[in-house]
Amino acid sequence: MMASVLLLLALCAQGVELGGHEPQVPAAPSPARADQRAEVLEEMWQRRVLAPDLSSWAPGDMDVLEKIRRAEPEALEYLKRKFGGVKPWTTVKRDLAWPRVLLTKPGYDKYLLHLSQDALEYFQSKGTGAKWALKMTDLEGKRLFSADGRLTPAGVDVYGRAKLNHEVFWRAPNGETFGTRRPRSQFP
Repeated sequence: MMASVLLLLALCAQGVELGGHEPQVPAAPSPARADQRAEVLEEMWQRRVLAPDLSSWAPGDMDVLEKIRRAEPEALEYLKRKFGGVKPWTTVKRDLAWPRVLLTKPGYDKYLLHLSQDALEYFQSKGTGAKWALKMTDLEGKRLFSADGRLTPAGVDVYGRAKLNHEVFWRAPNGETFGTRRPRSQFP
């Protein structure tokens, strides 16, 4: 009896086919997917999200790339307006029918830093004290600034709408509501 149990355990440990499920073999990546992956890797190198000697990226790198892509049109205009040009913070993609200017990660970081400083000044000018400005939230409770003092996506949205003089509100940590209009709860 003991010998048969040991034999069964040995067969299981060796992975001998006893029937049942087929062994899992990872599927080979399709050529289209491999091409897309190569294009993304090339774009990350061009935008300086990854160092040229790296051949793979982490999920956080993909998040940074997506943020850069979303912010690119506004960021290029902002940098041009604020600094008179964008050349130090861009690269040119030449493999298209016409060259295209791409925002790099250093350019995105420069844009976000200065936009955050402008937003902080704006919110303080609207009555939010300097002590509480970095801890503000939108009306849904999303933080406007991250722990490092940069605007969050919610902060970019609130500040962008405020600069366009659209109706938008934000809250200080003490619960006081500020905005481009008087909050509805304060109407007589």
